[in-house]
Amino acid sequence: MRASLRGQLIRGLLLVVTPLWLITSVLMALDARHEVYELYDNQQRSFAQQLYSTLPVLLRQRGEPVQREDHVDHQAIALWGPQGQPLLTDPEGVELSYHGGKSGFHTVMHDGREWRVYYLSGVEGTVAVAQELSERREIIRGLLGTQSLLWLLLLPFALGAVWWALGRGLRPLEALRSALRQRQPDDATPLSREVPRELQPLIDSMNGLIDRSAGTLQRERQFTASAAHELRSPLAALRVQAELLTLLDEPAARNAAAGKVMQGVDRASHLVDELLSLSRLEQQQGLPSQPLDWAQIVEQACQQVAELAAQRGSHIERQISGAPLAAGEATLLTLLLRNLLDNALRYSPAGSRIVLEAGPRQIRVLDNGPGIAAEYLAQVGQRFFRPPGQSQSGSGLGLSIVRRIAELHGLTLAWHNREQGGLAVELTAGH
Repeated sequence: MRASLRGQLIRGLLLVVTPLWLITSVLMALDARHEVYELYDNQQRSFAQQLYSTLPVLLRQRGEPVQREDHVDHQAIALWGPQGQPLLTDPEGVELSYHGGKSGFHTVMHDGREWRVYYLSGVEGTVAVAQELSERREIIRGLLGTQSLLWLLLLPFALGAVWWALGRGLRPLEALRSALRQRQPDDATPLSREVPRELQPLIDSMNGLIDRSAGTLQRERQFTASAAHELRSPLAALRVQAELLTLLDEPAARNAAAGKVMQGVDRASHLVDELLSLSRLEQQQGLPSQPLDWAQIVEQACQQVAELAAQRGSHIERQISGAPLAAGEATLLTLLLRNLLDNALRYSPAGSRIVLEAGPRQIRVLDNGPGIAAEYLAQVGQRFFRPPGQSQSGSGLGLSIVRRIAELHGLTLAWHNREQGGLAVELTAGH
């Protein structure tokens, strides 16, 4: 089970904040060290200057023994005259080395301890003020420890605040989830866009999906209803012919009835095949693009209607002057041409001449049939629509299949009545 979005955001925040905190801690440690060192160095300089001002007094007491002051923890002092003679030291300062004529800070080791020594030299002599570095480091550790403890104490509260803020920010997603859970399967109303700006692209995409799904569902319902209606007629006719077949005794009458039964079966089978083809095409969203051999596509389409052409005594004239499309799906384009040629052969008089033209960016199928009445031209191509007065059997799906294949290939489908008689169907490739 995947972790919650809130948990992922918290972990991502910690992954970002933790390195930043470490970097900040290092910078704070460096800054604290600089401040502490600067403070103590200034104190050492000031103290050394004060001691240096006492050198004339100590020089006048040269005949007296070297004075030793009481010991101060973590500190040491030593004073020398112009010739390097000791004038004043404390117990720790006895170990300090004399560096006449030099001024500035030095770091030395004494009894395994690290000392920071400031030398101040002049005509009156030399002063050394030393401080053990462990004291400075202890102060720095104290400062960092306090800051780290404060951060650790505030961390749970900060995480709690972030957790609460994320929960508040994710409420629109929870509301969306609840709305989708309660939505009825056939509810096509769009989701509310009253959401934060970041969620509006998601809502727009989901509304688009809902709209497309509703359209698909509506088309499927119409398709199912129309298919059921269209199948009812041939099945009813088959039942009548089958019942009639059981009542006839004469062989000739029985053979005639059996022939009509077979015709009904063929019609129903053809209708089912076209329904399945159209259903598959409606569900298809894209095509594999392959180089096309138009000579072969035209040949295959003509072969598939050759028997019908022979029965009608008609002739198909092929005029190939170029490739309407360079790439596409050859099987579907063969089906497209077969349906157009089948319609042209069926609705043209026997012995007609059907012209199939394939040229650059265009396909045309011309027949010399009766054409289509002007008031029905706009309806041609709709599922199951057949103009009134048709003597030929058909399902009204042939041009619907042609239209869908054309859409998948980016072709524009159009038809019009020819001045010299007949119908012209044109497919034009887009620019």
